[in-house]
Amino acid sequence: MDFEIVTLDESLIAGLTIPLAGREVTARDLDLVNFTWDRYLSREKSQQRVAAYIGQNDHAVAVLGYEVSGLAELDPGDVLTRIPKGRYARFVVSDKPYDLLRTAWAQVAKAESAGTITRSHTAEIERYTGPTSVEVYVSLD
Repeated sequence: MDFEIVTLDESLIAGLTIPLAGREVTARDLDLVNFTWDRYLSREKSQQRVAAYIGQNDHAVAVLGYEVSGLAELDPGDVLTRIPKGRYARFVVSDKPYDLLRTAWAQVAKAESAGTITRSHTAEIERYTGPTSVEVYVSLD
């Protein structure tokens, strides 16, 4: 389980949004997340794909889309969310395209259960850095 602790500056993620049943993506949410990604990908945007999961009390919302530096870059109809500045654990996975997220989130779960990180569930980010690589950032207490 390889990860590093980093400090991220505040950032803005825009795209399509969905409510989640809890603080993380559950099996119940997965079909809706996949459907929403399919809708987003049909736009054929050239920007790097980014997902943000923002905690709201006992549940979270997902914003699936792209990073922007301001409102002028927001596509009509998309929502905007703010990722707060803070400490994050950064997990990088390079593997088969269909295993990327499963592997990354398994590493997060392993680090959390081992007690090496304590997640705050304030914000989580998935940055798709290539067809066979992803970076996952989880907010820390």
